[in-house]
This record gives sequence, structure tokens and C-alpha cells, in this order.
Amino acid sequence: MAPNSSAGAAPQGSPGRPPGGGGSGPGAKPRQLLATLAVALLVYVVTLLINRVSGIDTEAVIRDLAQSCNLALGVGMLSNFGYLLWAAAAAIALFGASLIAAGGGGRQRQLLLCGGVFSALLCLDDMFLLHDKYIGSTFLYLLYAVFALLILLRFRGLVLALGGPSFLVSVLLLGSSILLDKLQDELPFGYDNVQLFEEGFKFMGIAAWVHFWWQAAADGARRGRPAS
Repeated sequence: MAPNSSAGAAPQGSPGRPPGGGGSGPGAKPRQLLATLAVALLVYVVTLLINRVSGIDTEAVIRDLAQSCNLALGVGMLSNFGYLLWAAAAAIALFGASLIAAGGGGRQRQLLLCGGVFSALLCLDDMFLLHDKYIGSTFLYLLYAVFALLILLRFRGLVLALGGPSFLVSVLLLGSSILLDKLQDELPFGYDNVQLFEEGFKFMGIAAWVHFWWQAAADGARRGRPAS
């Protein structure tokens, strides 16, 4: 009797696990959605309350800044692009860390987590001008330099393997931007000219920063991909 080929065929994917299930229960996705909405609502309400206590009108908080100030499209455009790049670097790094959370590559996961948190801090600083108005540029710049050096020293081998040139170019460009910012009153080139180069170095440095974390996260995604 010929064997029943359909009976012996194994379904594709992991045995006993539905495709794409990832081991999560049927109620995991709704719970994750509810958690996401709860965090968003908390941020929304707390932001409104803080500004209400500070005497800022609610309409001014919820409306777009360009709309409130009746500004042209190009005002602050490159600065806004910079925010988006910082946020992209944070999201890419943290998502890359989540892809290898359950498997090997613990040091690479730590590197991606550090990069994600650091990028998020840089994004918040740049967006809300923490270094100019609230905390002080000297303290924050020193903190950033220490953070970058710790990443480079602790994960030196990984950084070089995953995209050393991108990381080093980013640090050099961002460092040059900070140096110009600190010396702009001493340089004989005029404030506007110094600003042009300072912001240019900064923008290109952020782009190189995103490129490095994209490389690191892409490598993590390949590591976390199940064998076919």
C-alpha cells in the first residue's frame, strides 16, 4: 500500500505554533493596543495639565506652532528635519533591540538599547532646547560626550563591525558643530556664517548617526530572523 503523503507532510513553520504567532496568546495584540493607547492618553492629559498649571492656554498647546505663530513653511524646516532624524534613530535602534531580545546577541541588544535611549534624549534636547533654556549647554554637552565615549569603549568591537565609519563620522560632525557653538563669539567669520556651518555639521552628523543605527538594527534583524 502506498503511504499517504498528506498524512506525513509537516506544515510549514514551527511545529505546534501558528504561523506568525511568535508564541503570543490570542489576547496579546489587543492588550498591546490598549497599553499603547493608555500611554498616549496619559502623555496627552499630563501635558495639558502641566501647561494649564503653567498658565499656558490649552489652544496654544494643542495647535501646531507654525499655525499659532502664522509662520511660513520654510521657517525652522531644517530644524524639524533634524527632530525627525533623531526620532528615527531612536525608533530604529529600539526596534532593532526588540528583534534580538529573545535570542543571542546580548551585547548587540545592549548597544541598540543604549543607542535608542541616547537618541531619544538627543531628540528631546533638540526639540525643546533643553541645552539652551533649562539645563545648560556645558553640562549636557559633557554628558553627551561621556555617553558617546562609553558606547565606543564598551562596545568598540561591535561598533567597528556594525558600521565604524558611520559612527566616527557622526561623532566628528556633531563634535564639530558643538565646538563651533561654543566658539562662535570668538571666531572672526560673523555669527551668520558660523551658524551656517554649525547647523550644517549638525544636520549631516545626525544623518550619519541614523545610518549607523540602521546598520546595527539591520544586522540585529538578520540575527533574529528564523532559519528557513
